[in-house]
Amino acid sequence: MGEFDLTQAHANQPVFAVAPYAPDEDGVLQVQLPERCVHAGPAETCSLYIDHHRPRKTGPGFPLAVVGCTRHPASRYTLYPPGHVPHGRKAVVPCTSTGPLLRSRASGLPPWPVTLFSAAVDAATGEDGSLSHRSTKDISHRCTQGRHLKRVGGLLGLLPDVESRIREQIATRLQVPTMDLRSGAHAWTRRWQTQGDAVVAVLTALPVDGSLLDRVLAAGMVAGLWPRPQRWDPARSTWLRARSGEAEHPTSRPPVSRAPPPTTSRMAGTGALS
Repeated sequence: MGEFDLTQAHANQPVFAVAPYAPDEDGVLQVQLPERCVHAGPAETCSLYIDHHRPRKTGPGFPLAVVGCTRHPASRYTLYPPGHVPHGRKAVVPCTSTGPLLRSRASGLPPWPVTLFSAAVDAATGEDGSLSHRSTKDISHRCTQGRHLKRVGGLLGLLPDVESRIREQIATRLQVPTMDLRSGAHAWTRRWQTQGDAVVAVLTALPVDGSLLDRVLAAGMVAGLWPRPQRWDPARSTWLRARSGEAEHPTSRPPVSRAPPPTTSRMAGTGALS
């Protein structure tokens, strides 16, 4: 389970809950309703129901279920599909709506350009939202790219003002050496290409396996970007929750196989994100 455990959620905390969505007989994506709510104890039985659906023009692009519980009636919360986060316009990890990680057929790597990390990928390749024509669209695109770069920089612990303790915890959850994040933070400047290089270098170092979504969500919790993530695991009929305690950061990369680095950059070597 990596950085996730089975402890019960506290009723007074904000809820960030993830559940799979699967197509019904008409091809409409519907949430696979968990067997119990996030506030239920391991041996507790409760009845979860869909209160209403939230229309979404961005993010997942389909209505999200807002659920309630007859046993814990004070709380209503949204069930997000795998890879998506509260207030997010793009996924942070490329996943199918049912949960599995998406990978490029050619490289076996996640298609980061379809996620929030697209701003960093563009910046690393020199596509920085140029204002050559100074149109409203140009300015809007550049502002959005700047916000996304800052957000993913915070998510990966690359912003220079991130505390060392927090950076170490983020490295632990991402399963990358803390030194990689320190190096990226030292190189973080006003030049967007340098920032993009730093982000892509960390994406290259990430172990790519079935725990990637949980690890990124746990890192975002440590970075303060969203509440403690809780993911419903239908196979085990249980909620998995990110551990909130500190842990020792890894001293070396775990032994996993990787394809070549996913982009051309001064920090990441040669290759291409797909």
